[in-house]
Amino acid sequence: MPDHARPFEARALILAGEITIRAGGRTVSYGAGDAFHLPAGLAHQESYGPAGVRYLVGRK
Repeated sequence: MPDHARPFEARALILAGEITIRAGGRTVSYGAGDAFHLPAGLAHQESYGPAGVRYLVGRK
């Protein structure tokens, strides 16, 4: 996904696959069992591993 921001805070737990988040000058990859947090309004990019990603997300 190209650069975008959401008006809500999100926390996600990766269930399967992989996601890479680019935000604030950092690039971090997350796999099964990892969790990540994105504050509301943070511009970021997302990319997914070859098998895609499944995650459980909560937003506020």
